Amino acid sequence: MSNITKSQRSASLRINRIEITDDKLTGRAGLSPFVRYLDSIDIFPFFEKLFCSIRKNRKGQKISSIFKQIICFLADGTSSHISYFDYLKNDEGYAAGIEATATEMLSSHSVKRFFRKFSPLHYFLFRRLLQKLFIWRLNLEKPSVIILGVDIRIPR
Repeated sequence: MSNITKSQRSASLRINRIEITDDKLTGRAGLSPFVRYLDSIDIFPFFEKLFCSIRKNRKGQKISSIFKQIICFLADGTSSHISYFDYLKNDEGYAAGIEATATEMLSSHSVKRFFRKFSPLHYFLFRRLLQKLFIWRLNLEKPSVIILGVDIRIPR
């Protein structure tokens, strides 16, 4: 153990000045490991493969970037309004937290355009992807009991 006393250690942890910083800070620090987890399970290539028909040309965002932002938006839960994407687009800390550049960030209009392109086939493909993820995770965990339920939100 070092020769630093308890009072010296607590003095070194005190705030002794306040300065301006260029660091990007966010209150959503839990999204960074979540995005890393999504990257580590290689889910984004599946999105690109299954939903490539939505993207008609090379302009615009990649399918994987769109899904990453939508999944993070849903996991964050700060707002349930699509218009909140306009706020997030201007939040550099949020963009850095989900490992996206400022130019990759979606507006509410681009999210609406993306969802308008969904067809019944895309709904089916998305459900199949979720089923594959569920089964994959069950095979990893191998639980002895599985309890399936429905979480409901009762409007107030």
